[in-house]
Amino acid sequence: MTPVSSRFALAVLVGLGIALAGCAEEPSGGHSHEEEGSHSASHAAEGGHGSGIVTTAWSDSVEIFAEHPTMVVGEASAPWAVHVTRLNGYRPLTEGALTLRFRRPDGAAYVHTVEGPSSPGIFTPQPSIPETGTFRLFLIVDGAQVQDTIEVGDVTVHESAAAAPAPGSGSAEISYLKEQQWETAFGIAEVQERSVQRSVEAAGTIEPVAGQFAKVSAPVSGLTPARANLNMPAPGDRVREGETLATLSPSGGEGSYADLKGRVQRLEREVRRTERLVEAEAIPRKRLVEARHDLNLARAALESMGGSDGQRASTSSDSSTTGAGFNYDLKAPISGRVQERHLAPGSRVEVGTVLYTIVDPSRVWLRLRVSAEHASAVSRATGAVFTVEGSDTAYEASRVVSTGASIDADTRTLPVRLEAPNPSGALKIGMMADARLLLDDGKPGITIPNEAIQTEDGQPVAYVQTGGESFERRPLQLGPTDGQYTLIERGVQAGEHVVTTGAYQVYLASLNTSQIGHGHTH
Repeated sequence: MTPVSSRFALAVLVGLGIALAGCAEEPSGGHSHEEEGSHSASHAAEGGHGSGIVTTAWSDSVEIFAEHPTMVVGEASAPWAVHVTRLNGYRPLTEGALTLRFRRPDGAAYVHTVEGPSSPGIFTPQPSIPETGTFRLFLIVDGAQVQDTIEVGDVTVHESAAAAPAPGSGSAEISYLKEQQWETAFGIAEVQERSVQRSVEAAGTIEPVAGQFAKVSAPVSGLTPARANLNMPAPGDRVREGETLATLSPSGGEGSYADLKGRVQRLEREVRRTERLVEAEAIPRKRLVEARHDLNLARAALESMGGSDGQRASTSSDSSTTGAGFNYDLKAPISGRVQERHLAPGSRVEVGTVLYTIVDPSRVWLRLRVSAEHASAVSRATGAVFTVEGSDTAYEASRVVSTGASIDADTRTLPVRLEAPNPSGALKIGMMADARLLLDDGKPGITIPNEAIQTEDGQPVAYVQTGGESFERRPLQLGPTDGQYTLIERGVQAGEHVVTTGAYQVYLASLNTSQIGHGHTH
């Protein structure tokens, strides 16, 4: 193994500045994790690139991986290599001060501060302790990127180098260096206890919620006057219920919209004239009853063509209109976003032609096709988690809308609809989805994120970080999963850390292949 002194030959020597502080209270904000009873790996070893003490500790925001030589009383040590990694993004700390606080049993402490890293993520302090004994080490990170205090563990200061115990032998763990982790996509997650719901896999489709999807058809045949339709809503535009989507000039001819509109207007005038004559006793009342009856029939026929109060027929001065002298304003039946528009200004449309499709995307339905073998469990469904094509983002559908009453004879599946919020509009109607239907209230236990589970030779495994640059491959016995987390029956323990991103690089490192470099740069 390379001696510590040669490993740090190029390091910049830092002034000692050791002070004895009488403060018995330690700064708050961080916590450490010991290998025995917690989840810090602190061990003496001749590591992958230098002999000495190797310590790893985590807080909620940073990971500390410290390599340091044996501490001898009154002597400035060779440079330490303290690797500080920001867990958010798993990148090295590039600025800020690092303080080493060696707390004595009586609460006083020796303090040594380094004002910045000698290279990204790596601090090289050279502390000196003037007395022998065992000290509790706290690392204090203070800078714009991170402010935290991490309890690392015990450090022993010996009377002489000869009095220090011999370092342990190298382990068979997988070595994957910090510089390699920082240069690639890498991430870890803590093994935690949580409740996981049992689930079943199902394929699905994103559908519109009933009442939030509308195809707007032309109720009459006619022209779309160019001038009146130039600024009509386009795909992607938001519209409000009742807003004008298009203006039509209905075609003439017997039985057309224009013909019925004209007939209604004539009958309305006839009813008013008949009412005056009946009041003057110039004609019998029977004539008024007949006129009102004819008007009601004409109005009903007009409404059947879309001429109700929800639509507006207005007098037009456009020379392109028909002889009836009015246009027809097509209204939006719901509020939402225009998905499709099949309307060209100045063209002719026939009755029933779909001119607009409007969708309110704030909520959508997830229609799942659950395999018949799981149909009996669907009654216990409480929701679903799912992803859609082209995205790894996990979405949640928390409300079951309906469950089919029969199995489809062709696909042997049972339809289940769930409602999902869609405030950003990322879920598009028609998207295919891969989902897990959640079935019950959940089972508590030790869990890891699903992305930490790898399959090698048909066996589920995870790579556990046992130290800053050391990893173990652990076979797993899996329990239920909710699509995001999986219960682990055997293989890991709460408080350990598993690789969630970059597991393949760790796998390559375990093979000692040329794909992974092995040189340490500090």
